[in-house]
Order: sequence, then structure tokens, then C-alpha cells
Amino acid sequence: MPSGKQEEQQEVWKWWEEEKKSDGTKWHFLEHKGPVFAPPYEPLPCTVKFYYNGEKMELSKKTEEVATFYARMLDHVYTKKDTFNNNFFNDWQKVMTESERETITDLTKCNFKEMHAYFLQQSKAMTKEEKQKIEEKNEEIQKEYGFCTIDGHKEKIGNFKIEPPGLFRGRGKHPKMGKLKKRVLPEDVIINCSKDSNIPKPPAGHKWKEVRHDSNVTWLASWTENIQGQVKYVMLNPSSKLKGEKDWQKYETARKLAKSIDKIRAEYRDDWKSKEMRIRQRAVALYFIDKLALRAGNEKDEDQADTVGCCSLRVEHIQLHEQKDGKEYVVVFDFLGNN
Repeated sequence: MPSGKQEEQQEVWKWWEEEKKSDGTKWHFLEHKGPVFAPPYEPLPCTVKFYYNGEKMELSKKTEEVATFYARMLDHVYTKKDTFNNNFFNDWQKVMTESERETITDLTKCNFKEMHAYFLQQSKAMTKEEKQKIEEKNEEIQKEYGFCTIDGHKEKIGNFKIEPPGLFRGRGKHPKMGKLKKRVLPEDVIINCSKDSNIPKPPAGHKWKEVRHDSNVTWLASWTENIQGQVKYVMLNPSSKLKGEKDWQKYETARKLAKSIDKIRAEYRDDWKSKEMRIRQRAVALYFIDKLALRAGNEKDEDQADTVGCCSLRVEHIQLHEQKDGKEYVVVFDFLGNN
């Protein structure tokens, strides 16, 4: 075996052979460089124009940036949807200057075609050398920011790049599609690392929202996105110790379940005959979760995507057929799942 391969194998952290911590501590030492932020917006060339009601119109930098998000999607099905367009236009107007807001009052009078053509041309015109340079730069960023040190071991980080600003799409008929995903700044980000580590430095002219030293959690950085108010995390790669331990715990739970599954199945089959509707319903739900591997499902607010699971299925998601495709008594489930 080549020496390089031997070294690589020796470097593997056999964390599963170590004694498990029972006090909730995930690590003793954690050091990293922090997340990578989206590059600043570069204004369009002065030859690329935006038109309103047939007239050329100069846009302020912030207004132009948000306009480019829409222009890039001009040939996408989303820009044909009323919800997407209404949400985009409402959020776009919020970043406009007062004079822009007074002028731009109707999305149908906006012409983004030159912007759209510019982005298409830019993509096509990129040479092999330019693509190679981008790839090399990404590799350098990966080497610098894509790894952390945890308890003396080098571990790969999963998502060290913060998502750039853009327009929210969502799943299915999401009521918030088209809304502006704002640029995440260092002032929005909480860093988590050891007290005795080299604390990540924020980009010049900025500061972190907060620096924590919480060894009971597995995330390296967090921030709250503006569309749904969800907390986003920078986590370790699936091959890392902390991710592996979580998977290990799931498999341990599955092993325990395997010892009781026959009893559970016998019980829910008996419950099908119960006099209580509630118990019969629960038994059928358990059967579906067991046999179809459905998510359990939970109630959603009106401003969330209408994804459903077993316990939130509605009549419209189910079709009953006495005969279908040569089979008798067929039940068809048709719904938008979580993934």
C-alpha cells in the first residue's frame, strides 16, 4: 500500500471506539475560521439598462441589485406566478429610494430583458481558463474555511458558505414565494467556539452579533433568516464525529425499536377493531407510517408551505379506486411532502 494511503488511514478519527460523554458535552475544544459571506454586489455595466414604461431608468445600487434577482429568473416558471410577482414587487419597493417608489408602481411596466440577456451572455462567454480560476479560488476557500479543529482532530465543515441574497422560492404553492432573502451580515451571525481557541475574525469593518462558547451544541455559527424566521446553522460534514454520533443514536433507537416492532404491529392491528374512532384513527396512522414510511406530519401556519405528512393528510390528497391498473381496491396518495 502506498505510504500516502497509509498516512490517510492513520489520520481517520475512530471516535466510535471512544467512551461516550454522558453529560451532554459535545466537544472540549473547537476552533474554526467562521463562515464565508456572499461577495458584495457588483453593479451592472452602464450599457445594460432597465426600462420602465418604455423609458430608460437609472436605478440606485440597492434597487438594481434586487432587480437583478428577478432578471435572472425571467425565463423561469416562478415569474409567471401572481404570488411570486406580488411578493417580489412589495419587497422590491421597500429597498427603493422615495423617488424610485413614486415612479415604479406597476411591475408589468418594468422591462428586465437587457439585464436577463446580459446574465445569459456572461454565462455563455466564460472561457475554460476563467472557469478554472473560479474552481481554484473555491478550492482555496475550502482549504481555509472548510475545516475546523475539534478535540485535536481536523474535521470537515458541511455548509461554511452563507447563502447569497436572492428571491425565495419555497416548495409547492408557498405563500411567501418571491420575497426578498436579505443579505446576511456578520452583525447577524452568532459564532460558537472554544474560549481558548483563535476566535474567528469578522470581515473588515464588521463585528459578530455574539461569540458563544457552548460545548453542549454541535453548530459552529448561526443566524436567523428573514423569510420564515428560521435559525440557520453552520454544521459539520456528515462524515464528522458529531454528525456520526447523531446518526449512531438514531440507529441505536432503531435497534431498540426492532425488538418491539412485532408487538407494536400486533397492537395497532387489534386497535383497528376498537369501538373508539380516535383509537382506530391512530392505528391506521401508525400503519401508514410503518408501511409507507410517511413522516408523521404536523399543523402548519398559513404563511408556511403546505407540505403534509400522515397526520395532516386531507381528503383532497387521497383517491379511492375499486380497480386500478389491474388491481382491486387501490388507495392513491397524492400530496407535497417535506422532501
